[in-house]
Amino acid sequence: MKKALAKELTSLVNWAVTELGHVIKAELGAQQFQRIENIRRFVKSKSGGQLASLLKLKSDMEFLSPPQRFEIAHSFALMLELINACESAYRTHRLLEEKTAPLSEETHAYGRIIHVLTAHPTESRNSDIIFYFRKIHQLLLQRLTAERHDQTPELHALLRMAWQLPMSKQRKPSVMDEAEYIYSLVLQDDIIEIYLQQRHARIPFYIRTWVGGDKDGHPGVNEKTMLGSLGMSRTRLHNWVKKQFAAYLADLAPLSRSGLQQRNNIRKLQRHTITVKRNLTKTRRISNGDATRVHALSKAIHDLAVEQQRIFGAESPTLNRIRYLLKIFPGLVVPLEIREDSSLVHEALADSRSRMNISRMLKTLANLSPEHSPRNYVRGFILSQCESAKDIEAGIRLSSRLLKGPRLPVVPLFESSHSLKNGTDIISAFLSVKKNKALIKKHWSSQLEVMLGYSDSAKENGSFPSRFLIQSAMQGLESVIEKYGLVPIFFHGSGGSIERGGGSIQEQTEWWPLSALKNVKMTVQGEMIYRSYNSPAILQRQLNLLTQNRDARKQAPATRTSAVNRKALQRLSDSVQQSYQQILQQPDFLELIEKATPYSFMKDLRMGSRPSKRQGPVQLKSLRAIPWVLCWTQTRALFPTWWGLGSHWKSLTASEKSRYRKALKESAMFRSYIKAVGFTLEKIEMDVFFMYLRSSRLSKDTVSKYEKSFRKEYAEASKCIREITREKSLLWYRPWLETSIGLRSPLIHPLNVLQLVALETKDIKLLRETVTGVASGMLTTG
Repeated sequence: MKKALAKELTSLVNWAVTELGHVIKAELGAQQFQRIENIRRFVKSKSGGQLASLLKLKSDMEFLSPPQRFEIAHSFALMLELINACESAYRTHRLLEEKTAPLSEETHAYGRIIHVLTAHPTESRNSDIIFYFRKIHQLLLQRLTAERHDQTPELHALLRMAWQLPMSKQRKPSVMDEAEYIYSLVLQDDIIEIYLQQRHARIPFYIRTWVGGDKDGHPGVNEKTMLGSLGMSRTRLHNWVKKQFAAYLADLAPLSRSGLQQRNNIRKLQRHTITVKRNLTKTRRISNGDATRVHALSKAIHDLAVEQQRIFGAESPTLNRIRYLLKIFPGLVVPLEIREDSSLVHEALADSRSRMNISRMLKTLANLSPEHSPRNYVRGFILSQCESAKDIEAGIRLSSRLLKGPRLPVVPLFESSHSLKNGTDIISAFLSVKKNKALIKKHWSSQLEVMLGYSDSAKENGSFPSRFLIQSAMQGLESVIEKYGLVPIFFHGSGGSIERGGGSIQEQTEWWPLSALKNVKMTVQGEMIYRSYNSPAILQRQLNLLTQNRDARKQAPATRTSAVNRKALQRLSDSVQQSYQQILQQPDFLELIEKATPYSFMKDLRMGSRPSKRQGPVQLKSLRAIPWVLCWTQTRALFPTWWGLGSHWKSLTASEKSRYRKALKESAMFRSYIKAVGFTLEKIEMDVFFMYLRSSRLSKDTVSKYEKSFRKEYAEASKCIREITREKSLLWYRPWLETSIGLRSPLIHPLNVLQLVALETKDIKLLRETVTGVASGMLTTG
């Protein structure tokens, strides 16, 4: 049964969307406004989402002029983004009412939380329009607190300004553009307060970033982008420290003018402040030897705080805040994680002149921190496509040669089916060499970090096989690393979408081992950075959930899946993987991707600085994970998550199906997957996907073949979810979400229709706007 949305939320949406309608009418005139309104009513009608109706709407759109089409796309894209803003504001409002605050180590288990922020091409929105939507978000929050007459004209003014900007990016962002965008969100004053509060509560929360350091597959990343990214975060953090220190000096000013007997002591204090000022000036920009200057600044602030305590018998809260910040960001920068392909690391090792980009990046790092820890600037050296112990050893030798010792942890990334299956053996072979184990104990605090790649493993094998492989890998890796007396750290390289390992905090983490919850390290990508960091209350809630999940696991350790149920899940994984890989290997399926999705136009979308697709014809190896998911999201088929599940379920006997119902109760990983599939199936619009097939240059036989196979597999997958859960609703666990999807989904249809027109007419401006609009409606780009 569908659950009605909260009255406060529906009222807010109605108010905001009504005002958007007034803006559209004022900007476009009554005739175009009425056309858009008619389209909205049409797609919301009972037959509006059916294939014949969609094709009829497409035919009507083809007769319009390019400017008229863009105006329609812009209207629906803005409407969907405005609805997102309303939902985010309502969620924030509820959390503020609940007075969401940091948890404390006194009542909760100690553990660290680390977000690694990455700018993979999954943020399709224009950063300039995000500026206005952040203001709109604040206004919506005010509206929820108290309605005022002046809010409507203010919203109208903001929407009029937002209307002038396309929702989509019109130029390809540089690495520095991506860094500026991320730091503008994660280094806001109210977000910095969360880092400080978490530190004070002794449940520390740290951020890192790949922006400027992710060399793997990115020709634009080198030592200059690394320094540029570090320099941008330095500017923001340095300004924060200066502002705090200015507030401290303002508190001292009256004392310096008074006739107190302690005037000599005040002068001593002032001399310390001069030292701090001098060191602040020296650390304004990053250059060789920077770590020494930052260390001097930290010491000067520490000495000032000690003198403050001696003179007044009380600590300065302002100085303590600065000292906390320098504990959280000891290099006065957001540290990077650098990454390179393992094969290129071997090449760099063979190059005695250190000419390769990754070598120059490591040399630059050595110059920044010759006498202090380079980890204040770069936390780890990640090796993608790591397939052997020799790959790890090559990374250690390269970084040791350039950093004059193994001062930087080397992190193997297991992302292929082969490496995930063999990861335990790879690590065991590596640790069986005594000098490797000794190195980790001496230089890396006895911690061995392993990164697990969700996106590529899901692209290669399908969603469930990816999760099964990763769960199996974590269990094996945890066991072997602990056997050697070391602490395992798991770095989860997941994306925002279900297809790339994303989902709610609960569903992402409930199947992780306790070691992964003690030190939570996960990527936050693209548009998910905005959704998490635009609202401090939402970010705080996410951190609290991670802490509470860790507590729950400590109190009630996860039940290990029984042997018989594990065998059943292995069979499911093998079956889904086989079905998934079989369809990928069909030549006409690759033709479908090229001709019936936006894949061939990826280079024109300008979403990220990293190349969004590899050059040349569509081949399995050349398909990048994020654009791969983008295409299935845009066409509303969401293929990688559910394909193969229905076929497997149909092949089972009644007793075998009963076994999976038992596995559902026992296995948290399987439970989270079934929930993810239910959510995905609810979002799918199969007739929209068929519209893409019918409008493509595929042969009629190919179109008919895939319409039939997709319709059949979708029906069987839906039947599987209902039978295994014994629930009528695919979203039995979150009924309000079913209502939300039902209201939102039809509003995306016009954008899909216009996207097809854009693909056929090669209207790149329209294509970009529709991609961004669909992403807003689907709540993910890729």
